[in-house]
Amino acid sequence: MSRTRTRWGSVLAVVVIAPWMAEMSWGGIPFTDMVLVVLFLGPMYGGAALLIREVTRRTGRGWPTILLLAAAFGVLQAGIVDQSLFNPDYARYDFQHPVHVDGIDISLYHLVSFVTGHVVASISIPIVIAESWSRRAAEPWLSRRGLWFVGVLYVLASVLNHVGVKDEDGDGFQAAPHQVVTAMGVVALLVAIALTWRRRPVTARAAPPVRLLVVLGFLAHLLYLPAENAASLAVAAAVITAAVALVGGWSRSSAWTSAHTFWLAMGAALVGVVVPYLAEPYDVGVSARTEVVNDTAAALGCLLLVGLSAYRRSRLALQPA
Repeated sequence: MSRTRTRWGSVLAVVVIAPWMAEMSWGGIPFTDMVLVVLFLGPMYGGAALLIREVTRRTGRGWPTILLLAAAFGVLQAGIVDQSLFNPDYARYDFQHPVHVDGIDISLYHLVSFVTGHVVASISIPIVIAESWSRRAAEPWLSRRGLWFVGVLYVLASVLNHVGVKDEDGDGFQAAPHQVVTAMGVVALLVAIALTWRRRPVTARAAPPVRLLVVLGFLAHLLYLPAENAASLAVAAAVITAAVALVGGWSRSSAWTSAHTFWLAMGAALVGVVVPYLAEPYDVGVSARTEVVNDTAAALGCLLLVGLSAYRRSRLALQPA
């Protein structure tokens, strides 16, 4: 009974944390709407994170597979589900510029922004946090029946999101067939690479101190797109390439542990302490006082989540297995 309860607690944690990190951690939505956000978006964001984690753990693969499947989710979400990647009139936003690509009609800037955001905030951080609370971090948490249930729930939630966004924010937009085919092709390619990724041999190189990884995670996630222009895309390419190269090399070390992964993700999560005060909310008509309250609630939420996760992880390390 205790083992079952622990697994379902971990599952629930992913379902709650994923939509919160994706939509609320940056202060765009009032904290008073958290229950609605979790109920409406939890099955979609949380469902995707659970499915990605379950596939990875069941096949004995590691973080490269999670990250590649998360990128596939990012393309699927932005290109097929809400179609914000292709929509020239998405609510009050212009997601077609900067760095517009004719023909396929996308902004390379927003492609990187959307996909990276989903990889880090929607999928990776929730998985790391939920696993940090679990004694069975490397095990599957869902039965086959549970896996099917989450899969069906994710599809239904995605369809509901597609219809809702199309009516409320999308102005009735429908992506062109060649756009849909292109997006699905990229998703299929990323999934194929993820499921055929081979483990690299372990090396004897030293692993960095975890303090360095906190700083790296924070700065990389905060600064990879410093402004909304073409120059920022070059910065993002450099930052992402450097982060992947560094962490990819370090993680092959025999000295690399789950603590390194945890604190790298917590560094990225701590960006939520700063970003709410820099980003505009969805509702631009909100008063300055209310915006500060919402931003502060989001920042405190990130601090609390990181703090509780670090505390829980340290407590688990002290308890017998």
